[in-house]
Amino acid sequence: MAFSKRKGAFRTSGLLFALVFGLFAVNLSIAQDYDNVITLEASETFSYDLREVLLTAQPGTVIELPEGTFQFNSDVIIYTSHITLRGKGMDKTILSFKGQADGAEGIQVFADAFVAEDFAIEDTAGDGLRIEGSNGVVIRRVRVEWTDGPHETNGAYGLYPVLCENVLIEDSVVKGASDAGIYVGQSKNIIIRNNLAEYNVAGIEIENSQYADVYGNTATNNTGGILVFDLPGLSQPGHHTRVYNNTSTNNNTQNFAPAGNIVGKVPTGTGMMILATDYVDMFDNVVTGNKTGSMLVAGYKTLTIIDGSSVPEGYDPYPEFVNIRDNVMHRKSGYPWASGEMGILIALDFLLHWKPVSDVIIDGSSRGDIADAKICIANNKRQNGDESRFGNLLMNQVSWLFKLLGLPAGGKLSTDITPHICVNDSWDEVVLAEWPEVPDPEVVYTDEEIAELCATPGTGINEGALVVDCPDLSSYRLFQNPSDPTQNANGGLPYELTSPLFTDYATKYRFVYLPEGVPATYTDTDVFDFPVGTVIVKTFTAEAVDQAQQILEVRLLIKRESGWVGIPYVWNEEISDGVLTNEGAVLSGLVSNDSGVTIALDGYAVPRKNQCASCHRKSNDLFRPIGPKAKLLNKAISYGDVIENQLTHWTNAGILAGAPASPSEAPYMVDWKDESASLDDRARAYLDVQCSHCHIEGGRADATGLHLNQEEDVPMAFGVCKSPVAAGSGSGGLLVDISPGSPEESILVYRLESNEAAVRMPELGRSIVHGEGVNLIRDWVSAMQGTCN
Repeated sequence: MAFSKRKGAFRTSGLLFALVFGLFAVNLSIAQDYDNVITLEASETFSYDLREVLLTAQPGTVIELPEGTFQFNSDVIIYTSHITLRGKGMDKTILSFKGQADGAEGIQVFADAFVAEDFAIEDTAGDGLRIEGSNGVVIRRVRVEWTDGPHETNGAYGLYPVLCENVLIEDSVVKGASDAGIYVGQSKNIIIRNNLAEYNVAGIEIENSQYADVYGNTATNNTGGILVFDLPGLSQPGHHTRVYNNTSTNNNTQNFAPAGNIVGKVPTGTGMMILATDYVDMFDNVVTGNKTGSMLVAGYKTLTIIDGSSVPEGYDPYPEFVNIRDNVMHRKSGYPWASGEMGILIALDFLLHWKPVSDVIIDGSSRGDIADAKICIANNKRQNGDESRFGNLLMNQVSWLFKLLGLPAGGKLSTDITPHICVNDSWDEVVLAEWPEVPDPEVVYTDEEIAELCATPGTGINEGALVVDCPDLSSYRLFQNPSDPTQNANGGLPYELTSPLFTDYATKYRFVYLPEGVPATYTDTDVFDFPVGTVIVKTFTAEAVDQAQQILEVRLLIKRESGWVGIPYVWNEEISDGVLTNEGAVLSGLVSNDSGVTIALDGYAVPRKNQCASCHRKSNDLFRPIGPKAKLLNKAISYGDVIENQLTHWTNAGILAGAPASPSEAPYMVDWKDESASLDDRARAYLDVQCSHCHIEGGRADATGLHLNQEEDVPMAFGVCKSPVAAGSGSGGLLVDISPGSPEESILVYRLESNEAAVRMPELGRSIVHGEGVNLIRDWVSAMQGTCN
């Protein structure tokens, strides 16, 4: 492995920068010394070296990246807090993901106190740099680019912090994103400054976020320059955004967002846009040369009028308490006929009134009197010093002509700015809060110590070795016959799930081991609480009809003092033992589908060790099992000489405490294959077991607002008529996740049917399409009543 370590060689420049330039308040913890510095060298194994370092790096580590262009075939995942990735410059250290086959994103971060600086990410299948649930983010001098130029197949977001706090993005460049170049969603305490966003659909977008300062940026040649949006169905509303001292010019690139994405509704030629959000202060900006408008202020209600959808219940669709003041705003001359539906609406409205299109345009929608909305517009000038032109589309009214055209609102126009000459109170600049302290390092065992622990003699399970990752599976002594991990657990119990997870038709054998005398704690609604020392084993085999069984892999989940850890083992060529395979593997084998048809697998993917948490992590500090919960264990299985309900058997065996006396009192989820169950129960069970480890509150996909756990009872929350969030090309040009009666118009079905890296769902765990599962979901959607319009 090509890297070296040194200590005491790192100090961030953030504190010096703040002291000299006074640009933002920052706590000392952001600029602290990190003792551990790991320097990677340029080599053909660089992508492997980086992942290996990230597996073992302790919190408080700087990883220095060398100069050069390095090819990555799959994503990079970071779960360790207080990590800094530092290259040699955004045009010198280049991580290229062109042709990426595995994982949709370039770099994914699920950890606090993350710093990225001085490197580039190019041509990812999905998002460039995605950071989720982090407290403390600095992105500095990072370039993300899709090098073939604007195209709808490009990844959705370049720099994408979501559900984060205390975010700084500065001096960075993003080009070619099919949604937003710099996108901060559902986050708090944000500074976006001195960046260049070019040739994206949206240059910079603040969405459903609170307390953001956006200043000193240049947005040019995008579809829309700088957007502040508030969308329905997400974890929080947005408010208090200041946008100032930015330049947003010539944003006239034709909108290339895949259909179905909300940003696809942004008119080509939009300098700045506010949608349905409150408390926005836009001042001292230069916004010129944009062909639709320098500034658009609209309610979500207007979008529903244009596309025939409806406003979700409980959502506030109107912008309020907005300042647009002291800007240079001068749109490009002409009528924006080729700017999308909203652009056509604007052009038609102004042309019918024989007026030039205004620089500042509001849609006029409000919950009551527009004056009460406090959309304040003051002292905006054109480049020649004249007052910027103002127009109100009066979308709360309708003209006879628009009625004739089938539109329920619009067609009237006011250029009277008088009701909007006001200024709302401003608020303080954003101050980034103190980052979490660097946690104590975990115990690191030497190779000699690992070898000694794994070689400890005995007959029962090797409990002493559970604190380390043994190179060979047999070292743990989990099975009576080390070469057969499908039966005869050495002190453990087999278990099965009521509804099976699809993994390329592989057969699974599951086992659980608990320390003697310490049971798991039962809960109705979640994964059981297991004690330290628990081991959960899942063996995957290829078992085609009339073919010999082939052991593919064995995955372990071990609960240590520091929490759960996942460890992958691939079966060796001698068919005698599992070999630790942190980097994963691609295997081949023969399997049979549910109809007994033999299928040859040539791309079966064993996950990398750091991919385990992609499914098993719920929130950034909670790695956990998925299957051992009441509703999935509430079934009877054979224990040799007895058939017994698993909840009862676990209780009698002393490994579960607190379960109901009768399994009938516990939750139960049907087998999605059971045709005697209702179609709705089967479909919801399928989506729960396949998807809800991510699509659940607190899961990796929580930010999408799509929750597919069986307990979710709000139709829009599990996808019915729900517009996608952050889907990018995964929308397939479709408008909603589930369109009742129309599986061919449902994004959910489209993604289940796809095998493209940036589209398929689930992202991991399959290399082929699950035909039986797709057919079930198609039937379910087809049977749904109602319409989304």
